Amino acid sequence: MKEYFCTYCGQSTYDVDVDYLVGFDHLSCVLNDVPKEKKMNKKKPMEIKNWTKLNSQKFDVMGASFVIMDTRIDNNDTGNIYSAWVYPYNDSEAFLRVTLFSNDMQLQIKVLPPGQFTIPPMDLTTTITKVHLSNPSIFIQTIAEGLLDDPTVRNIIEFIGRKQDIRPRVKPANPAGTYGFPTSSTNLW
Repeated sequence: MKEYFCTYCGQSTYDVDVDYLVGFDHLSCVLNDVPKEKKMNKKKPMEIKNWTKLNSQKFDVMGASFVIMDTRIDNNDTGNIYSAWVYPYNDSEAFLRVTLFSNDMQLQIKVLPPGQFTIPPMDLTTTITKVHLSNPSIFIQTIAEGLLDDPTVRNIIEFIGRKQDIRPRVKPANPAGTYGFPTSSTNLW
């Protein structure tokens, strides 16, 4: 004969009358510990263990180079909040803030246009899945794709890319002349 145990107190419920059971738990245990039952049914928010490893990750979008800096993890009642600042490469002014809310898997990208633009900051949001967080490269691609969804943001990225392409001329290697443009270390597209 199979023996069952109460999940609340851990004691056997084999000799208890059915009228005093809720499933295989003692009725008294369930009634005395309703908040514990609610906690058992509560979905545990996702936890990203290597979030800080995104620091110094470089990526390119539409010819503009960016680097992730200042990653941070904050806790609140509903779960963890993961945030990071993204800067144009070799620039001290942040371009965007990425915030991931682990309780509902909402990714918020707040774009901070450079000083040359007179437009206010823009919020872009999307829902992501665990697949988007499976490795840093996929997550960075998710950020880049989120930026490409908005035409205004694409124009700002093109501006940043043109600004980064202003590099000194290299001595021509042939009579026609060429320009030397260094290649990026991580091209995502």
